[in-house]
This record gives sequence, C-alpha cells and structure tokens, in this order.
Amino acid sequence: MKRISLGQITPHQQDQELARRLLKGEDRAISEFMNIYFPRLYRFALVRLRHDPTAAEDVVQQTLAIAARRIETYRAEAALMTWLAQICIRELVRYQNSTIENETMITPLEGVTSSLLETIEADESFEPVNIAERAELVSLVHYVLDQLPAHYGDVLEWRYIEGRSVKEISERMSLGNEAVQSLVARARRSFKKAFREIHTEQFGTPA
Repeated sequence: MKRISLGQITPHQQDQELARRLLKGEDRAISEFMNIYFPRLYRFALVRLRHDPTAAEDVVQQTLAIAARRIETYRAEAALMTWLAQICIRELVRYQNSTIENETMITPLEGVTSSLLETIEADESFEPVNIAERAELVSLVHYVLDQLPAHYGDVLEWRYIEGRSVKEISERMSLGNEAVQSLVARARRSFKKAFREIHTEQFGTPA
C-alpha cells in the first residue's frame, strides 16, 4: 500500500492520519500524540486552573485517556486540537464540580470568551454570527489562543483572562507600559486575523 505523504495533505487530513495510526496502536504514533498534545493541553488547562500544575496534569491526563478511547470518533471535521479542547473543557467542568472550591477554582469559560472577544466586537463588521453553539465559540477562542505566538497568547490571557493591569504585565515582562500596550494591540490584531481564518476553515464561511 502506498504510504500517504504528510507533507502533501491538509492539516486536518494529517490529524486524521495520526488518529488512524493511533487506532492501529503504533508506538511511534502514541509517542507523537503525547509529545504534541500533552504540552498544548497542559498550557490550555493550567491558565484555567489558576496555575495549579497538579490539577492541570490530572485534567490533561484524563482528557488524553478519554481521547484515546474515543479516537475512532474523530472525523477530521475540525483540527485535532479543537476536538481535544472540547474534551478538556468538559473535564475542567467535571474537575470544578468535584472540587471544594468549585466557585472560584476555574476562570468561567463564558467570561473568558466575552472578555477576549472584545478584540472582535470592537469591529462591528466582524461578528461570529455563524457559530450555532456557544460552546463551539468558547472552544474556538481557546484553540485560536493556542495557535498564536507564545508571547501573544500569554499577554492576551494575562490581560483578558486573568484580568491583570498593564502595570502588572509590564512588571512581569520587564517592559515599559507603552511597550506592553503596543504588544497587547498587536496580539489583539493577530487574534482577530487568526480567528477569521480558522473560523472560515472550520465552518466554510467567514466570521
């Protein structure tokens, strides 16, 4: 059988090829899956668990275990990271419900979306009206964040998810206030552009 060249197929087909190899139980595929997605999901969960590394690791391990059991259901209609993020969101909620401090442990997902989407809603011509489910929008926003350059994703999370002031971010990054404001503005533009592109890719229509 002629082997598929991953360099000649689309990203979602590449994800589907990895899923097919996982189904076959290929050791190399399992290692590749863990190496790629554990750190991305860990970062995804960590900021939503107030930087509790033990909780984040537990949630991600459970997410990947569920994903491995259900990998045959992945149809490459969206990126594998988006599919995994949806599972991770459910596990975050499950963790929240089982935690004594469930009122404050996790940043509310709706609040995350509303705050971060300021970068979209500032432009009246740019509204994600074609996403039917709010949960899909939440997942998409998180996925876009994880596709941005690390310093852009970090500064948006600090500013809009953690609610840190420009001064606090300046101190954390050892930058002046004006430099941080400029960085936030660039990150917002980058987020907006990436959101448009990924929305079009996944839903077939521009946001």
